[in-house]
Amino acid sequence: MRSSTLKSLTIISLLSTSIFADSQIDEKVISFETKKIKSIIKRNPMVELYSMDMVLKKEIKDGWNGYAFDLDLKANGKRGNQKHYVFSNGDMMASDLIDMKTKRSYKGIMYPTLTKDFFNKEHLIAGNPDAKHTLVLFSDPLCPICLDEVPFAIKKIMDNPKNVALYYYHMPLDMHPTAKTLSIASMIAKEQGIKNIDYKVYEANFGNMIDAYRETDSQKVLDLFNKEFNTNITMAQINDKKYEDKLQHDIKMADKAFVNGTPTMFFDGEVDRTRDKFEEYLK
Repeated sequence: MRSSTLKSLTIISLLSTSIFADSQIDEKVISFETKKIKSIIKRNPMVELYSMDMVLKKEIKDGWNGYAFDLDLKANGKRGNQKHYVFSNGDMMASDLIDMKTKRSYKGIMYPTLTKDFFNKEHLIAGNPDAKHTLVLFSDPLCPICLDEVPFAIKKIMDNPKNVALYYYHMPLDMHPTAKTLSIASMIAKEQGIKNIDYKVYEANFGNMIDAYRETDSQKVLDLFNKEFNTNITMAQINDKKYEDKLQHDIKMADKAFVNGTPTMFFDGEVDRTRDKFEEYLK
C-alpha cells in the first residue's frame, strides 16, 4: 500500500474519531440536561413538560459549545415553547458563559444561521435582490428602540442599494397591544401601492401619538394610520384571515430564527448584535 493511501486512511480515521467523539459529547450533554430539567419540573406541579429537543449546537471557543433546547411545556395552564441554553466542553456544564473582555454573554450569539427561505422577494423592502450581502430585520412598529434604529437602517439601504438586500419581517410584540394593527395595515397599504410603507410607518412614529403599552383601541390606531397615509383601511380588512395568516408566517419565521425581541438583525445570515455591520458595505 502506498504511503499516500496510508496517509489518507489515517486522516479519515482521525476525522471519524473526532466526529464520533463530538457525537458522544452531544449525547452526554443532552442526557444530562434532559434529566436535570425533568427533575426540576417534577418538583413543580404547576409545570408539565411534553417534549425537550436539542435544536441548535454552536461552536464557541476553546473547546466549548453552546446548546439550545426547545421546551414544549405547560405552565400555569398555558402551553407554549421556551428556549433553554447550556454550554459544555464535554467535561463541564454551565448555564451561561461570559466574555470577560466584552462582558457579554455568549447566549447572545445562540441563533441559527438563516436559511434561503428567509430571503424571499415578498419580504424585500430595500436594496438589490442580487446583492452580495443581506440584512434580515425583525421589528415592531411601536418598539422604542426600533423607532430609533429601524428607519435609519432602511433609509441607509434605500439610498445605497447596490451591495445589500434588506428583508423585513413583522414582529408585533404582545406588550404593544395595537402593534399588530399597524403591521397588518402596512401590509394592506403595500398591496394598495404605497411605496416604502414599512419605512414610512417608522418615520411617522406612531409611538409619539399613543401610549404603546396601554393603548388597546385598534380602531383609534387604524384611524391614525388612515389619516397619516390617506388610506381607507377598515377593521374588517385588518381582521381578514388572509392578513392574519401572513402575520403569523412572519412570527413563525421569527421563532425559527430564535428571535424573541426587537429589533433583531441578521447580517449575511448571522445574528448581528451590533446592528451596524451592514453599514460597512454601503457605497
